[in-house]
Amino acid sequence: MSKRTVYDPTDPAFRLENSPFYLIAHADFRYHQQMDEALQHHGVSKPIYRIMTVLRERQPVSIGTLADVALTKRSTVSRIVDRMVDQGLAATAPNDADSRITDVTLTDAGQRTLDKLTPVVGEQLDRAFAGIAEADMTALLSTLRRISSNLAKADRG
Repeated sequence: MSKRTVYDPTDPAFRLENSPFYLIAHADFRYHQQMDEALQHHGVSKPIYRIMTVLRERQPVSIGTLADVALTKRSTVSRIVDRMVDQGLAATAPNDADSRITDVTLTDAGQRTLDKLTPVVGEQLDRAFAGIAEADMTALLSTLRRISSNLAKADRG
């Protein structure tokens, strides 16, 4: 990008409220702040819900994979999984192919809890995206994926 614009911090007209990453961080902060509150009403922490959402799509899954997908440190995921096991929401077992790896699955109670929380999270999502057209959402997701891809290339290069 050679032409400077008001969202580029090197442009003299730059203002924080025009920074894409500030706006992403601001929206993310508000969303997660409200998610914390909504989930706490149901006795579940946001970190536990995040792990549950990964387990919704794939299980059994290793702690390492959970950490990668949930964008959370492995040691943190391990502690969260321990709490989930203590609460009866998840179960762990050695991986069939490599007993050094611990696989995690949702228990029936964990699945029921996730099923109960999904509409609560859906309401949060509806509030966050109120008045935003489906085409705009599709464009937003596409743009965010491209930004992530660009940043991943920078990490490798």
